[in-house]
Amino acid sequence: MESFIPSLSQDQILWKKFKNGDQQAIAQIYKDYYPRLLNYGLKIKHNEDFVKDCIQETFYDLLQYMNRLGHTDNILLYLVASLRRKIFRKLKYDFSFRIDENIYTNLELTENSLEDSVDDKEWGLLRKRKFKTLIDELPARQKQALLMRFFLGLDYTDIAEVMEVNIQSVRNLVHQAIKSLREEVTEDFY
Repeated sequence: MESFIPSLSQDQILWKKFKNGDQQAIAQIYKDYYPRLLNYGLKIKHNEDFVKDCIQETFYDLLQYMNRLGHTDNILLYLVASLRRKIFRKLKYDFSFRIDENIYTNLELTENSLEDSVDDKEWGLLRKRKFKTLIDELPARQKQALLMRFFLGLDYTDIAEVMEVNIQSVRNLVHQAIKSLREEVTEDFY
């Protein structure tokens, strides 16, 4: 994934253009942030169609309520918060989206059989899958805080704003998530 981290002044200028109805600005926002939003959404809900729909609805809402939107100096933070609310609102009210099939549930890791049949590259892939499974098993709030901190690169203040909690709560969530992962990861894992 391309690393795109705009300066705050770029975000402020781009947001102002968007709010003034500049179609190129919304296209630029979409182009710049869609991949990161998709990646973030898939960490919450493992259903690509569902997440893509939520992203589309988030951008539709932006266009629909453009005149009522507030100021932001961090578009990514604004979009992540909007997408997060959209996903959880849909999950809360639509039972069909609550069922989440986890493709890694049936993955069995037995060291002896794998060493005989899997080369180093495949073993690395299995370790990544196992680690992903461990992250998926974290409580929802811990997982959200961890993903925003380490996968989106948001700081604690921004995460607190998105999750609508205080900064210390975010620090506690991240700490607990890391502690839980450390407890699950053994020397055999690596």
